[in-house]
Order: sequence, then C-alpha cells, then structure tokens
Amino acid sequence: MERERIALENEILDRLAGKIFLLQDLTHKREIIFQTFLEVYNSVTGQALVGKLKTLDLETIFNEFFSYGLIDQFLADPEVEDIMINHLSPIYVHKTKYGLVKTDKHFASREELDLLIKKLVIFSGRKNVKKINNIELAEVKGRGNIVYSPFGPQITITRAKEKPLSIIDLINNGTLNPEIAAQFWLYVEGLGIKPANIIISGGPGAGKSTLLNALFSFIPVNDRIVVIEDTLELNTNLEENCSRLESDEDTSLMDLVKNSLRMRPDRIIVGEVRGQEAQDLMTAMNIGKYCMGTLHASTARETIIRLENEPMNAPEVLVNLVDVFVIMRRYNINGRIARVVGELVETAGMADKMILLSSLWTYDLGAGRFKESSVGSEYRDRLAQVSGRSTVEIMEELRIRASIIRLMVKKGIKEMKEVTEFFHKYAANADGAITSLGVKREDL
Repeated sequence: MERERIALENEILDRLAGKIFLLQDLTHKREIIFQTFLEVYNSVTGQALVGKLKTLDLETIFNEFFSYGLIDQFLADPEVEDIMINHLSPIYVHKTKYGLVKTDKHFASREELDLLIKKLVIFSGRKNVKKINNIELAEVKGRGNIVYSPFGPQITITRAKEKPLSIIDLINNGTLNPEIAAQFWLYVEGLGIKPANIIISGGPGAGKSTLLNALFSFIPVNDRIVVIEDTLELNTNLEENCSRLESDEDTSLMDLVKNSLRMRPDRIIVGEVRGQEAQDLMTAMNIGKYCMGTLHASTARETIIRLENEPMNAPEVLVNLVDVFVIMRRYNINGRIARVVGELVETAGMADKMILLSSLWTYDLGAGRFKESSVGSEYRDRLAQVSGRSTVEIMEELRIRASIIRLMVKKGIKEMKEVTEFFHKYAANADGAITSLGVKREDL
C-alpha cells in the first residue's frame, strides 16, 4: 500500500511540475493541485490501489497529499525555527528558547524522503529537483535548502516568523534597548535628509534578518525600495512601493544589484551580502542610494576585512561609505538562547588607508545589559551638517524618540503594522503622533 501511494503521489507531482508558482493565491494553487490529483487518481481506476484508497475519504487522501507529512507538526510549531533532516537519521529541530533538540521522528525509507523533497520543490514553483535546491515555502513562509550528498539527502528548513518581530518586540525580547532602537530610528529615517548606510553582521542564527526586517518600519512611506535576496526571506508586506528580486542560476545577486540602479530606488536592501555584489552595493552608496544588508562576520573589523577581500573586493574608500555596522550575537544563557545587539559601531573616517571605527554601544554579557560609550556619534555630526540642526538638537531628538519607544513598550504597541503606522505618522506630523500616545512633547 505504501509503495503504491508513493508511486501515485510521484506521478501527480510529475504532472504538476511547472504549473505552480510561488506567489499564487493558496486557494488557486490548491485548485490546480486538486485537479491534477483527480486526473491521476481517476486514471488508475480499476487497479488494486484504488480499491484500497476508496476505503478512505477522497478529501482525506488529497489533504494528506497536500501536506508535508512527517514534518507538518514542526512547521506548525511557532517555537521551531529550523528543521534539520539528515537522510534517515532522527530529525533535529532548533527551538527559539532551547536551541537544538533531537526529536523521536525520522523517515522510514529513502522513497518517503525523496517524495518529501519532490513535494517541497514542486510546491515552491520549481520544475526539477537538482543536486542543490534553494526554495521558498509559501504556505508556512519559510525557506529550505536541500543538498544531495553521498550520505543521502540533507535538508534544512527555516521557518519564518508567523508574525515578523517589530522593533518593540525585539526590546521586549532583550535584543536591544529603547535608546538603541531610537538610534536605529534616526539612522534609517535620517530626519528625511540623510539616512545611514547600514550593514548588520553576525553568525548564523544571530538575528540579522530579524533585525533588518524590523528596521523596515522606520523607512519613510514614500521611499522606493528594492529588496534583493538569494532566497525570499524578508517580510515586505507593509511596503507599498517595493520591488522584490530573487537571484537564481541565471541571474546573480551582482546582476540584480547592478540592475537595481535602473529602477529609481531610494533604498537598496540586500538580504545577504556574500560576493561581488558588495562592490556594486558600495557603488550605489557612492551615487547617493541608501543601502542596508546583512553579512556573516563576528566583529565590525572582520566585516570590513571580508568586504575588502575575496570574493567581495570592495575598495576601502567605498567601504568607508558604510555609516553603521551592527554586530548581532547569540548567547546560550542558562539553557536559553538570547540574541542581542552585541555592538553598534560607526565609521569615523580613514587614516593610513584604514577605516576608523567608533563604538557607541556594546552588550555586557556578565552584567546582562547594554553599555553606552562616551564616544561621540560621527553620524550625528554629519547629519547635523546637512540638516541645519545643531548636535544638541539632534541629541534632544534622540532622547525624545527613546522616550516615545519606552512609552510604546509600556502601552503594548508592538504589532508590526501598528508600529510601522506610528513611525510613518511621526514622519508626517511628529507632534500629532506624540499626541496619539496620550502625551505631549513637553511630557517626554
């Protein structure tokens, strides 16, 4: 029975190849799959398999086919961040609070595992299973990586947050404090005059993309955004004037970053900078585009070294155009995973062909708190020059913004939509936005 079921589902998937697209409405996608399912199901009428299947309800059979079977329970668990399948070995999951956990589930046969792989690939809109597959899972808003090795298929599925975390959520989680959040607000919005170019660095699973996603709330509503990724991961549902681009085997990230300059962007955001596209991203900064992205590195200096050397090879004079390096760190504290802004660093010019760095905030693991340095902000001084405001006025604006964010935390204003709407409202009418919180500017 099991072998016949797998054969039937494989035939359905073969016929579905090329008919499914990632951004299809789920109802439409389900209809297409159901029609193909019926065609194949009816074509085997009279065979022994049908007699066995007819003991089950047709809808039950289809729902089983439309699911991801053994891993559905993990895809439905909001605590699960990653699912790791190493051939037929026990499945491991990475949980938000507890880290890596071994489960009692595993695939019973290679045929069953191959069927899951085929389903993941076809349902994501791809036509063929390749040796290396990077896919998106629209239904659960996640991404997957599938690699065939001599030891069998190796699958890693990363679930997206059901609700993307807002900057207020990150404060509640201890990732940053209101003062750092206010600093990010100033960086991204730039008083509507000079936003900062930001690179967020850190190790795998340190929270780089989560923070980048939260920073979208600060982008002014009228800015045109081009988001470029290897695998669609960032959540841009609240951005109206946003073009999303994805690289593939025919079109590299470098091609897309170059092309984005022809799309009249105000902001260029690269999900993960890893190759020659770094040069073009820096060039975009040089011609006045405001850029953000993530990169795998453990410190600000290491980030610069990676940008300047193979395979990125960005000249140091262009790397110096990055205003801010954010270093995300992940700690295991008493058996629980904590992700924090480990360091907030600004560039401070160049000396002897070396980029100077100025650290504004660091996280003290021993004390469990964020520490502000006594070093002045280079970005704040540059912003003062172009905005016509004094340094003191910008410092006061930062203080007010930190007070506003503390008030939002206190009032429980944390959903991404309402947080984004508030920051947009503040950009249009600051005093009106403050009044909507039930206070006046002089009360902050």
